Amino acid sequence: MGVFASGRMVANAEFVGKLNDADLNFVVAHELLHLALRTHQRARGSDLMQFNVAHDYIINDVLRHELGISRIPAGGLDMPGARLRSAEAILLELRREARAQTAGGGAKVRIWQPGSGSRRGSGGGQPDADGPQEGESPGDGLGDEMGDVLADALEREWFDADAQAQREQQRELEQTARRGMTVARARGRLPAALAAQMGLAPGHDSRWVDAMRGAYRTPVQIPLQRWIESVTMGPRTFERPARRAAGSTGIVLPGRRRESQVLNVVLDTSGSMSDELPRALGALGDVCESLGVAQVRLIQCDAFVTADDTLEPQQLARKQIEGFGGSDLSPALRYLATDPEVQAVVVITDGDIQHPDEALPFELLWLLPPQSQPTFRPRHGRVMHLYPRT
Repeated sequence: MGVFASGRMVANAEFVGKLNDADLNFVVAHELLHLALRTHQRARGSDLMQFNVAHDYIINDVLRHELGISRIPAGGLDMPGARLRSAEAILLELRREARAQTAGGGAKVRIWQPGSGSRRGSGGGQPDADGPQEGESPGDGLGDEMGDVLADALEREWFDADAQAQREQQRELEQTARRGMTVARARGRLPAALAAQMGLAPGHDSRWVDAMRGAYRTPVQIPLQRWIESVTMGPRTFERPARRAAGSTGIVLPGRRRESQVLNVVLDTSGSMSDELPRALGALGDVCESLGVAQVRLIQCDAFVTADDTLEPQQLARKQIEGFGGSDLSPALRYLATDPEVQAVVVITDGDIQHPDEALPFELLWLLPPQSQPTFRPRHGRVMHLYPRT
């Protein structure tokens, strides 16, 4: 069985026919929870198959706990306690295990348990018979659509007559899921254990990240420069000529004084940003160099504030990053709101986050790398996109 982001569910009749009523209810509930937990959306910026697997573990453990059963039906993925963890934390564990096995000369970690020639996992067995056979691993020649969280492109291919309706239904379902979670939290009906599934739990990982300078075309010349200069920079002075005019003959423009040139930055260090962090730090370094920023106050946050450092731009070349857990930047933004000297904040994120609904006492600029959450529409602040250099 599988489910599209539009809510359309597909099933292999032969597979369904082998399930008793209780197991079938379990598998259907599993697919519905993928929609409730927004697996399709949260996987953006990550590997869809890997994120699918992480949520499979979580969902199966949730259903086992809520239904009071001891066995995951239909050979589904089983990780006791997964419901208490974030998908990002599980992903990191799986990746570490795979690296350790590879480094030791062993086979890749097998996420799918082979059996009877069909692939298992998710709520139950994979309906198609082309899954990994004995000895194969989930990364061996499988496309993104091979999990039970099915891609938009596959739905358009299979059901091309109603492509527009698919997109509209997908937006409606996502809004419904968001509203449901928000109402549950407001009423205190959301158990603490479920916060991990929603990407609201902190991580406990720390790693050094080397910045990749020049990977993105930072929009410095026009909108980003205007925004930063209007809300954060100190007064202009001819004591320090602007470097941007250095190549112009006979023209001298005033530069900015270095004192009080502190750029406040919130860096999303959730698990979904793992692959983007080197380029994000590089883009930040490019911005600082272009605008002559003297210091950066870098707030790291996954679901909690994990670091608050004031750095010189060159120190961004190699930085220890803390977190790699959930996806809630509210603690960082509310933390900065308590500092009366903060007038503007730049947030670097993939947009797959929780953030405050209330207005904050400073200007906000959201910088999003490619492959970010396309539906990210914050109530406050301005959104700008980073693009790869061609």
